[in-house]
Amino acid sequence: MGRTIEIDASAGFCFGVEKAIETAEEKLGKGEQVYGLGEMVHNEEEVDRLSQKGLKVVTADAFPEIGPAKVILRAHGEPPSTYEKAAAHGIELIDATCPIVKNLQNKIRKRYEALDHEGEQIVIFGKDDHPETIGLLGQTEGKAVVVSDPGDLSGVDPGKRVYLYSQTTMDPDQFFRLEKNLGEQVRSGRNTKPVSNCSICNQMKRRKPNLREFALSHDVIIFVSGSSSSNGRMLYEYCRLHNERSHWIHRLEDIDPGWFGADDRIGISGATSTPVWQLGKVRKYLETI
Repeated sequence: MGRTIEIDASAGFCFGVEKAIETAEEKLGKGEQVYGLGEMVHNEEEVDRLSQKGLKVVTADAFPEIGPAKVILRAHGEPPSTYEKAAAHGIELIDATCPIVKNLQNKIRKRYEALDHEGEQIVIFGKDDHPETIGLLGQTEGKAVVVSDPGDLSGVDPGKRVYLYSQTTMDPDQFFRLEKNLGEQVRSGRNTKPVSNCSICNQMKRRKPNLREFALSHDVIIFVSGSSSSNGRMLYEYCRLHNERSHWIHRLEDIDPGWFGADDRIGISGATSTPVWQLGKVRKYLETI
């Protein structure tokens, strides 16, 4: 029969990341000196590629040193403090925040402005060190409760009504587990059923069903993502749940030829922060071994 190699058609950048990358390439292609506020995407090889094109990565703390300058905001979004600091130091922000994230920021900010702090609270399901969650938290002056583990509600006041939101790239199944746990925590009296806003991106919601089907239809899966991608880790672990011959790699050097048999059906997939060109690079390499 012979070995076959297939790239997962549902893999590749989500549209928000793709837009941010295109914005950076457009500016760099015109010869403009632009900076990126943090890594544009959690993928080492894509960050290196943009660096070679001239994109310099900075933090907001560097604004006083580089201003006036043009700085691109990545798809993850930023808290209001970043915009204030930029204005104070003559920084022109090129806002490439994902429209879905921007809309979510606005919703959380409006809810916070109308919040009854005595009896209500905002809970954000997300990674507390993830740039998107930091941006969402900033809409509440840092006062929302961030929950990373659906089983740990220690930071949530059971006597206050919950308005629940989510970082857009979190696991939908874990979100609904959190939603259930919050509902069970409800006390009698003023506290009522949580108001849940499943703000996870639809592309993320589709990824798991598509990935499950892809994993089950191949003998071996090579899952490609950046080492710091929480989305990549989550999707890889889900993939391995359905195909134990799944391997998580960050670069070609991670691949072990001993993983493959002569007649294996090999599937290549990746995170929403993994570029299609990197998946193609992996495929070409596999064709040589």
